[in-house]
Amino acid sequence: MNNIFSDVFALSYESAPNLLVGHWLRNVADRSLLPPQEELLTAALHHNRCRFWLLEMRRQAAFSPLLLEWLGALLAQQVVSVLGSPVFIACVADENHRTEIESISTGTLLRQQAEHEFYPYFFQDEAAARIWLAESQDHAHRPPRR
Repeated sequence: MNNIFSDVFALSYESAPNLLVGHWLRNVADRSLLPPQEELLTAALHHNRCRFWLLEMRRQAAFSPLLLEWLGALLAQQVVSVLGSPVFIACVADENHRTEIESISTGTLLRQQAEHEFYPYFFQDEAAARIWLAESQDHAHRPPRR
C-alpha cells in the first residue's frame, strides 16, 4: 500500500515490521502540515489495527506547534479505543526541531497522552525510531525505555 493523500503527505504500510509509515513530501506551512486523521485511522484499521506508526518529518524546516495539537486531536478521537492499546507513534524530526521538542509543553503533552496508553515519541534518527517501534511490539501495555 502506498497512498499519497496530497502533494504534501504520503502513507505506506510495511508488513514485515508491521508499521504505518507516513512522510511529508516537501516542506509546508503549518495548516497543510497535518496529515488527514481519518485516512490514517482507516489505513491502520485496514492493516489489522496497526498501532505502530512512523512519521518522517525531517523535511519540515521548522517544528510546528500544530503537530502537538494534531497529536492531541488524535487522542481525542479515541484512537486508542479504535485501534486497541497501546498506540505507538515515532516522529522522526530534524536536529533544528530539538528546542521545541524538548520544551516543557511537549513533555507535558507526552506525559498526559501516556496516561491513555498513547505514546508519541520524537527521534532524530530513523533507525532508532524503527528499533523503538519494533521493541514496542514486544511490550503489552507500555513502551520500552528510550
